[in-house]
Amino acid sequence: MATICQHHVIACLHGIRLRNLPQKPILERAGINPSRLNKQDQREHIDQVARLFKGVQTTLDDEFMGFTKNPCKVGLFATMSELVSRCSTLGELLQKAVDFYNLVSNDIPMSFEIKQDKAIIQFTMASPAYDPENFMAEFWLVIWHRFPSWYIGEPIRLEATYFTFTEPEHIAELEIMFPCQLHFSSPTNSLVFHTQYLDKPLVRSDQELSIYLENAPADVMTIPGSNTLLEAQIERIISQRDASRLIFGSIHELARELGMSSQTLHRRLKESATSYQKIKDNLRRKLAITKLINEKLSVEQVSEAVGFSEPRSFTRAFKHWTGLTPREYCKQNI
Repeated sequence: MATICQHHVIACLHGIRLRNLPQKPILERAGINPSRLNKQDQREHIDQVARLFKGVQTTLDDEFMGFTKNPCKVGLFATMSELVSRCSTLGELLQKAVDFYNLVSNDIPMSFEIKQDKAIIQFTMASPAYDPENFMAEFWLVIWHRFPSWYIGEPIRLEATYFTFTEPEHIAELEIMFPCQLHFSSPTNSLVFHTQYLDKPLVRSDQELSIYLENAPADVMTIPGSNTLLEAQIERIISQRDASRLIFGSIHELARELGMSSQTLHRRLKESATSYQKIKDNLRRKLAITKLINEKLSVEQVSEAVGFSEPRSFTRAFKHWTGLTPREYCKQNI
């Protein structure tokens, strides 16, 4: 999934709102225009949402983002990851990771069980009132599917996911996040998958783990193997056309490169709640932020690199994406 619905964008700011902290700077630093929050049909790119989650965690110094009675200091996930990096198999990793979190926190008590040919990771929220929209419960389930999948280098096929809450309005989003049978009003939040995965070896190196942690939670939210998805295929085709700048052809040219008709491409993008224009905007915004902040390029240079004919058009587009001009955005992220 390359985009996230507005429900999770708004819900993740709950801890910020409770503490009467300003939301606007956190959103803008993440590259999300605050005015878009009023448009429920809008979706944000996973890179923006990852920066938003990290911004909330950093602001609160709480990896649980204010959704538990006690904060979980930033850095604990990295510590756990380095600890389990010495494990040999996925089963060993899961048991050690669960033991670790149960040792350092009482806020999300976890268990890892094996019943016949089913492996079950389950937990409850010790103080569910702190998580009124069940954001943390969903996010924690995502982490414990994506992180183990990443470590073995293949997506773990879920057989069922259980939630303690009733079916929410964003059920369609959960069906994308957890492609399996979904069950609500259950005693625990649980992930169920076949025990065949438990003997899988861990295939990631220490260097790969360092990169993974540096990019977290972006990589944590990405399903391993999702680079086969249509949107990722399109992004890869465009990014590989020219190393120095983005070059966008027509959708008819793109469809030919993908081996399908333009009508089929339109339909498949619509089914994925996106469009060619949205993909282009996401690529432009992501590259623009990288070149402005990391490479310290001028507005003029960035404008050319992301495919605009002149800087004023780029500045207008950037402000539409983030709520800030490129220069304002740079000042916010010094």
